[in-house]
This record gives sequence, C-alpha cells and structure tokens, in this order.
Amino acid sequence: MDFYTIWESAHFRLSQSYDFRFPGYLFVECHSGVRRLNDFGPGESEELAAVLKLGERLLDLLIRPERIYVLKFGESDDRIHFHLIPRTAELLKSYLDERQGSPPYNGALITAWLWANAGRLGHSDADIQDFISSAQRMSEQLTS
Repeated sequence: MDFYTIWESAHFRLSQSYDFRFPGYLFVECHSGVRRLNDFGPGESEELAAVLKLGERLLDLLIRPERIYVLKFGESDDRIHFHLIPRTAELLKSYLDERQGSPPYNGALITAWLWANAGRLGHSDADIQDFISSAQRMSEQLTS
C-alpha cells in the first residue's frame, strides 16, 4: 500500500488525491483498466458500489461535509475512475469569497474552482497524512 492508499481490494483502490491538496478528496481507481461501466466483470459492479459507499461513509464520519460530489472520469487516464469531493462549509465560503453565488450552488463550478485553488486553501502535508491515517483506521473498522 502506498502513502495515499486508504483501502484496496482485488478490483479497486480508494485513496486520498495525490493531485489536490485537500483532505478527503478521494479517488476510486479500477485495477482492471475498464473504460465503461458495462465492461465490468462479475461482481465488480457490486464492489464498485461498496467502495463508493465506503468512501462516502468515511467522508461523513471524518470530514462531515455538507455535500459529497461524485464524478466519473476517463480523460487523463483511460481507465474508469471516480473522484469523491467533500464540499465543506469552509470550501463553500472560500469559493464564495471570490465568486458570486447563492443556493442552489453549482457543484461543477465549485469543483473547477477547487482544482485551480486547492493549493491556496492552506492544507499542510500533516493535514493530508492525518486524514489518511484516520481513514485507514476507520476503513478497517467499517470493512471487517
């Protein structure tokens, strides 16, 4: 298991983002290299649902976000993968300090803003490591 990995199975890995300095920004990566949901083999769809549920549960318990965004991609890496992004009150405030907005908020615009500004939000390597350590311990409890 590498520094960022929180939980791993034969088919999937749940990890803290290695691209964005934001505790709780999670990746769900598929080991098999499939490009579409229809390409999953037996049991993989059910396991994907379980790992997405695990990621969301970890965020609810450890971050307590107001919303959790789930995005499916396959651009920079052809393999299907998902981003789970905790939209906290603090993230929303930082976004609104620079942008106009009122409810209902646009999650896509907030996500794009986070991608451009994650480094400015002040999260340290220690913040990231603390989240990873807590998420690893919690995932062991939730999956055993």
